[in-house]
Amino acid sequence: MGFFQILNFFGGLALFIFGMGRMSDNLQAVAGSEMRKILKKLTGTPLRGALVGMGFTMLVQSSSATTVMMIGLVNAGIMTLNQAVGIIMGANIGTTVTAQLIAFNLGRFALLFVIAGVILMFVKRSRAMEHWSMIILGFGMLFVGLNFMAQAAIPLKESAVAHQVIARLSSNPILGILSGIIFTMILQSSSASIGIIIVLANAGLIGFEGALYLVYGGNVGTTVTAWLAGIGANSTARRVALVHTLFNVFGTIIFGILTYLGLYTLFINRITPGDVLAGENVARHIANGHTFFNVLNTIIFLPFAGALAKLAEKIVPKKTEEEIIFGEPKHLNLHLVNDPYLAVGQAIKEMREMLKLVKYAIALSFEAFREGDYQKKDKVEKVEDAIDNLQYEITRYLVAVNAKTNADNIIRKIPALLHTVNDIEKIGDFTVEMNRILNIQIKEQKSPLDAVYLKVIEDLETKVQIMLDLTLSYMVDFQQKQIYQIIEMEGRINERHRSMRVEILSRIQNGECNAESGLNTIDFIDAMEMIGDKVKNIVKAGSTDFIYYEEARPKEADLATHTE
Repeated sequence: MGFFQILNFFGGLALFIFGMGRMSDNLQAVAGSEMRKILKKLTGTPLRGALVGMGFTMLVQSSSATTVMMIGLVNAGIMTLNQAVGIIMGANIGTTVTAQLIAFNLGRFALLFVIAGVILMFVKRSRAMEHWSMIILGFGMLFVGLNFMAQAAIPLKESAVAHQVIARLSSNPILGILSGIIFTMILQSSSASIGIIIVLANAGLIGFEGALYLVYGGNVGTTVTAWLAGIGANSTARRVALVHTLFNVFGTIIFGILTYLGLYTLFINRITPGDVLAGENVARHIANGHTFFNVLNTIIFLPFAGALAKLAEKIVPKKTEEEIIFGEPKHLNLHLVNDPYLAVGQAIKEMREMLKLVKYAIALSFEAFREGDYQKKDKVEKVEDAIDNLQYEITRYLVAVNAKTNADNIIRKIPALLHTVNDIEKIGDFTVEMNRILNIQIKEQKSPLDAVYLKVIEDLETKVQIMLDLTLSYMVDFQQKQIYQIIEMEGRINERHRSMRVEILSRIQNGECNAESGLNTIDFIDAMEMIGDKVKNIVKAGSTDFIYYEEARPKEADLATHTE
């Protein structure tokens, strides 16, 4: 195999991957937003999840894209691990459509698709038309790439060395599976690796049984994309990647043994026309082997979807601090939206979870300040991200409740609840600012913090934490006596803030303290005073039972702005 054959082979592979990517990306752009809604709504059981996952992956032509989307939805707390398991199984079936299309030998018409795609690009009149032109162009380039690879593989038929190497890899089940895993991990596309397997099989370099081992390995290797997407995600999202891997590994073990015993190859030969030993219809045999591997694997493991999820939970445990800062909604049940009274109660419970995160973030900030722990300092922003996520989810939930109800007192509650959610989110913002002042401004000042100011900081932290504890308790059953305690504590914070501001400015003016130290302390007490004010707002809203006293019902457009 000369230089130009090698160049044509890898050039063809590049065209195949590029075409596959263009087609998949633009199919996602066309169908993605609507399918995300379907994925969230129609996944109540593993079977329904599998059907939805299969349909979506058939549309976007990428199981990796579906799995990565699942990781994003699970990471955001929009979907649960159990919902994701069925979708992943269905995605593995949906992705086999690519191999079936390749087996139709559409390479003769490849340039026709390329021409049609290019023409559409020039006459595009909308964004949707642009996406479809890229889908058609990508589809054509996929087959152009296959044609290049097929032509470049022809000289390998005459190479004894190539025959020996490929035959040894593909005839040994373990080596074949490992080769498929490694090759697909490099390409990050099972469709690309299966396309190459079909090309090599058509050239007579790989037998049908050997091709199946490579296909099984390709199914395991493609899960690397999910692991890459899981980097930096929470443990629940990483469990999605693990379920994807476990599903394919277990299937590979089962079908690898059945293939070694000759049972699976016999089954595929029976249902596929043509004598594969004589080189007839090889591509269709491989495509069917790939499809039925995933269909039968799903049938076997779908009843055990819950067991797979539990196994993933044991292998990837959730860290204690992650349970606190994850920000996944715990109480927002979409089935309760039609019962607005229950739904509002659930929203208030979720707002309490937001406030718990605020309390945790403040505690982290002070621990970082006392211990000089930069990791705890950095965690505060992650907690604030979780608070933002909960704000978004609660707001969407309340907007959905508003759209479903005609109950006047619920309609009056929604705006006040939305304002309260925003107040809690603002407290999260002030907490990040307070963390920055403590752990950056004060830490980086030239002179150490005065002992007097350190005492002020400690005192205000204690008062704010007491106020938050009282508010968390208040939000359980809204006892009247707690309102006075909270307002009284907020008054103490205000008084401490006013007196210390005057005292610090006086000391700076008289040269009795370091100016930088004093000004940084003022920044800190300002942030703590604003936190106290926002907490008091929550109590004031609760004291009127979150009733919004205006005659007009809020418009949907006005409510929608809160979700942005």
